[in-house]
Amino acid sequence: MIFVVLTLVALILFFNGLVVLGRFGGKQVAVLNLGVGIAIGIMGLQIGFTDALKSVGPTQSFAAAASCLTFCFVYILLAGEIFAGTDFKALGWYCFMGGIVMFLIALGYSQVLGSTLIPSSQFAVFWYLWALLFWLFWACWGLGKTEWTKFTGYYTIFTAFFTCLYPVIAFLNLGRIGW
Repeated sequence: MIFVVLTLVALILFFNGLVVLGRFGGKQVAVLNLGVGIAIGIMGLQIGFTDALKSVGPTQSFAAAASCLTFCFVYILLAGEIFAGTDFKALGWYCFMGGIVMFLIALGYSQVLGSTLIPSSQFAVFWYLWALLFWLFWACWGLGKTEWTKFTGYYTIFTAFFTCLYPVIAFLNLGRIGW
């Protein structure tokens, strides 16, 4: 199921990267973000409540669920901001805290904060990149750093491919995602 989540995140991050770059926008963006946010939220809850990744490590399911839910609320908040016609500040400040969550999980994979998550440099890199993505959204929307918007849009697209689509393709073709 985690690869379904990663596929949805890759698609929506690519889409939202184009939105940040100003290629398009509007209510269709809100509808897609709302649908993906709800789907990822349901899958994240299922992963967490059933401990679906317990064979990987003792707290792996909960790290995955926390990440899924953190992302899901970004998409739901983005949809709400678009429907309400507001300035994205609430989403920006949510992303500040979301970045902290992603950073702490990355430290867990790096074995800096405890040793219950599996030691995985690859997963750590993914979560560090997601933390940076969240903090870029915070800078653009929460702090109003509009001069960072173009970089943030391209970084969002890069993140979609490197952290989400690559693991899915590697798993589907090789049955593993290690480097």
